Amino acid sequence: MIKIRNLKLQLGQKEIFSALNLDVQRGEKIGVVGCEGAGKSSLLDIIAGRLPATSGEVRVTGEVLTVTGSVYSDYSELHMAEMSTIDKLKRTLRGLNDAEIILQLDEPTKNLDFNGVEWLIKFLTTRENLTAVIVSNDRYFLKATCSKIIKLGEKKIAPINFELAENFPATDPKDLTAPIVLEVNDLIKVRDGEPIFQNLNFTIRRGQKVALVGRNTMGQSRLLKTLNAVWRNEHTADSFKGTVKFGDDVKIAYMPQVYSSTAARAKLEEIQNVDANFLLLDNVTTCLDLPQIEEFERALKNFSGTIIFADKDRVLVETLANRIIDVTPNGTVDRICSYEDFLKNETVQQQIKEKYLES
Repeated sequence: MIKIRNLKLQLGQKEIFSALNLDVQRGEKIGVVGCEGAGKSSLLDIIAGRLPATSGEVRVTGEVLTVTGSVYSDYSELHMAEMSTIDKLKRTLRGLNDAEIILQLDEPTKNLDFNGVEWLIKFLTTRENLTAVIVSNDRYFLKATCSKIIKLGEKKIAPINFELAENFPATDPKDLTAPIVLEVNDLIKVRDGEPIFQNLNFTIRRGQKVALVGRNTMGQSRLLKTLNAVWRNEHTADSFKGTVKFGDDVKIAYMPQVYSSTAARAKLEEIQNVDANFLLLDNVTTCLDLPQIEEFERALKNFSGTIIFADKDRVLVETLANRIIDVTPNGTVDRICSYEDFLKNETVQQQIKEKYLES
């Protein structure tokens, strides 16, 4: 299906990659990873015939379909603009001729929640004759779908270190004698007359690593933003209802969600040597490449303070979190456990259905 020999790409004076060889057979799913600027998307463009290589041989048998960022849509149909990301993706991928198509996916999980990612994994793994070349930083998704991973470029990134206000000893997340660092009672946030979240009640203790999960991604982000505003005393009386109380020794570092790699690097530099013992992190990995994500994960594992975070990198959630909170529009489903155990627990899943008003 795809045969590449001694491929070289040079843009101006910069060599993007060289001596690249790749064979992709019918039905194979191949992952492409690398740091920013390594040429991942450019490789897809070369395979699709949109970008000429500097030198080398590329042979492609079949029709190439490229889907970028999981938000492909045909804007000649106005209702597409109102569809969810996963519905747009489903519409784009329906009716493919597996025997003829070479599917190229460029960051397909970037705008999907965990349920959307699971749908895409099932779509790819159950279609044995569908050939796919996938550029992604999503480690969970790549492991579940790809038989081979191609790495482009060098792994070059400065270490990310968090300098703590205090070096706390490791704490058992179930230890009810650990100091309370945050109490939230009857918290309500409304937008356009509709609750983003309501009836939020929880207590966070020192050293807990709390992942905010579930479908209510807006609620997760607004909760993190609200907590930061309260700690900085930047909230207004009508910004929310309820009470939020931090421990006396809490020092917050907050990283909001950003939408470019430049902004992500700038924010990471801000908190790299921050004097903090409590991190609020809103989808930090969204605009990081894979080497940066791995370094960021190492830094968080070594952080002995408290973390509340939302992130679409499932591997990060699974390896870092020791407590899971689903922030539904109608309260929380809260459990001190790993994300895997959270998903497997039947009582938890029934509570989630009830909170989302499902039968």
